Amino acid sequence: MTLNKKQNRLRECLTVLLLIAAVAATEYFFFQLWRLDWHVPMLYGGDGIYWVGQVQRSYGELTGSLGWPFYQPPSPYEPNYDLIYDAFVAFVGLFTKDTGVVFNLYVLVIPFTNALAGYAVFRMAGMRRWLSFAFGLTFGLCPYVQQRLAGHMMLAAVEFVPFSVLLCLWCAEDPTFGRPGKGFFRNRRNWLAIAFAWGIANNGAAYYPYFTCFFLCVTALCLILRDRKLASGIPCFLTIAEIVALMFPDFFPMVLGKLAGVGSTLTNGVYRSPIGADIYSLRISSLLLSPNGYGWDKLANWIKQYFRLLATDEGPMYNENGYGYLGIVGIVGFLALLVLLFRNHNWRAGKTETPQLGDRLWLLGRLNVAALLLASIASFGGLIGILVRFIRGYNRISPYIAFFALLAVGLWAEHWLQTHKGRSKQVFVVVLALVMAYGYWEQQGLFVPKYEEVQTMWQEDRAFMEQVEAVTEENDVIFQLPYMKNFENGSLNNMWDYTQLRAPLHSDKLHFSYGAGYGTENDVWYKETSELPPEEMVAELRAQNVAGIYLNLDGYAVEDQQETLDSLIEAAGCDPNDVIEHESGMIYYIPLA
Repeated sequence: MTLNKKQNRLRECLTVLLLIAAVAATEYFFFQLWRLDWHVPMLYGGDGIYWVGQVQRSYGELTGSLGWPFYQPPSPYEPNYDLIYDAFVAFVGLFTKDTGVVFNLYVLVIPFTNALAGYAVFRMAGMRRWLSFAFGLTFGLCPYVQQRLAGHMMLAAVEFVPFSVLLCLWCAEDPTFGRPGKGFFRNRRNWLAIAFAWGIANNGAAYYPYFTCFFLCVTALCLILRDRKLASGIPCFLTIAEIVALMFPDFFPMVLGKLAGVGSTLTNGVYRSPIGADIYSLRISSLLLSPNGYGWDKLANWIKQYFRLLATDEGPMYNENGYGYLGIVGIVGFLALLVLLFRNHNWRAGKTETPQLGDRLWLLGRLNVAALLLASIASFGGLIGILVRFIRGYNRISPYIAFFALLAVGLWAEHWLQTHKGRSKQVFVVVLALVMAYGYWEQQGLFVPKYEEVQTMWQEDRAFMEQVEAVTEENDVIFQLPYMKNFENGSLNNMWDYTQLRAPLHSDKLHFSYGAGYGTENDVWYKETSELPPEEMVAELRAQNVAGIYLNLDGYAVEDQQETLDSLIEAAGCDPNDVIEHESGMIYYIPLA
């Protein structure tokens, strides 16, 4: 039956709505959203608390309370490397300034955008609606996304990964795409490419733009070697130039800061080791081993034991690179693309009237193996990391590998459906549906926040800071112990990175010593003062008009906790009854007045 344009649009809209409903249902049941309190962020520790802080920074309510008593306004040389995130938070902020609501909305919206982007690219690649629906849903909630939601939310936002792959296909298949000339802006794809380039440039903290440009270079190399003409790579190079040009405004302030010797969050706040690219590189085993045991509990327990052994025996070499699992369908596509490398094929992309399955699989196979050569442990990424230290998490190439694999399987399935009829086609549809359903089910459950624990901690922190504010004055300065460097300090005993943000998040009238840029005047003073003996420390704090000490005992060794508390109370000379104790028994406020 042939459908007219209106009927096609209606069916397209209905499919998109069904996809949105499917993602919503998945989040509700597998993320256990009935346990969520919308006014409390679902994550409240480590990188999660950092992003809670980013939400408040967006409203301008947090930055001015950090890095005291020698507060310095934010450097004008700050890069903005995830404009998509900032735009979303700013938009939601027009309607509510509730930190919990904004944070939770951002986390929960990510799988929707991923799934819709995947669906759009699957459709543009020629896959039918129900196939695009199934594969879009699988990609939107792939294991990498779910595991990244638990901390690096901006890395879970992989909505521009499908468009990056689509650009590679256009460069290879469309002779009219990306060719400078008078008719450049009459080609709709060129306009779309500019839009995609903007999104890619402002997504993923430079990682996804970097990987996209790498894959475009691989595509250009394939075209140049085939045609023996440098001009064959022009569409790829032009697309790379668009991405770089659109990244330039984001990162140019960082360059200015470097030249001026002022630095910025990235240049002054973090030391990147040249071996970081090896430590955080890709593990092929993590692409293939399911944290869920492929749906079998016994196998899941065995794999978790193996992961624990890796963490024990390999130490820092086993880290976030364990988050790359591709899912059942992804594994099939990944292994098939590797096998196809051993098959001869006359690659004729761009030289046929319509794109051919074999040509697309040939290119996806090359992109797939190039990803492994760049990102695997002790590979080319490690060599690049000697010079380019800011890019170190090469395991973050995983969503590209996942999309290569899903697109390969989806294109093959579409081709099979087009070339077969009758009973064999019916059987294939049933088998494919069962495999897709099983793969979708098996990869769920990798993101379930500790809702009640977080809610209890949030409420306790809020109640504690209300007590502190009741005995302090507007704009009083609070000194926080132990010292923690702002931005990737690492854990201190039982205190996670960024934990010292907990107090500032719950106060809108006090200033805090934590949060200054690493190496700034306040940060140096903060560190040096924290290392003084208690009596000298208190004397220095009083000289700087500090109102009190916020003490988190989780940052000290267990055997030192009580002695640290007692010595600070004695040095402060305050009545023990004036010391405010947190409900947890691990945080105290010691007044100095």
